Amino acid sequence: MKDKRASKRFSVIIFVLTACMVLFAWVHSCFPADLSGRESKGVFELIYNFFGMFGLGKHLTEHLIRKLAHFSEFTAIGALMLSCAYCRDRFRPQRFIAYVLGAGLMTTVIDETIQLFVEGRAGMIVDVWIDFGGVVFGTLIMLGIYAIVRRKKKKKGDKDGEKSAAAE
Repeated sequence: MKDKRASKRFSVIIFVLTACMVLFAWVHSCFPADLSGRESKGVFELIYNFFGMFGLGKHLTEHLIRKLAHFSEFTAIGALMLSCAYCRDRFRPQRFIAYVLGAGLMTTVIDETIQLFVEGRAGMIVDVWIDFGGVVFGTLIMLGIYAIVRRKKKKKGDKDGEKSAAAE
């Protein structure tokens, strides 16, 4: 009974985190170009200074940082969306890949469409592909993590089964 409540709580947390991440992306797409640019410039300077300590800063551009930020943001969204599928079926979350990728693609399309209506911004097809690439990457990462977790649980279950059989 306690395990079911913990599982339900985990499911709610994952769903809320997913919704918050999508909302975060969409809200940032509503920022006018000047505000978005200032925010990006601040992040760029922070990253540039960090990598500059290692002599790598000269290779970074604000454009690259913006694209990597989008890719990372949508990687998290893809990972969270697959985690929602995991909450639905812990043994075979891959059953829901089409739904996860479809929802991820729609999220990216909506994100770029929002930008068509914001002053100084432009929705771009290339950004849809970058964002969707992040969704796919996050989905693959979580599939790998869940496969490792399943394998470890299975090994542990096999060892527990051997101990039980030896005790009898």
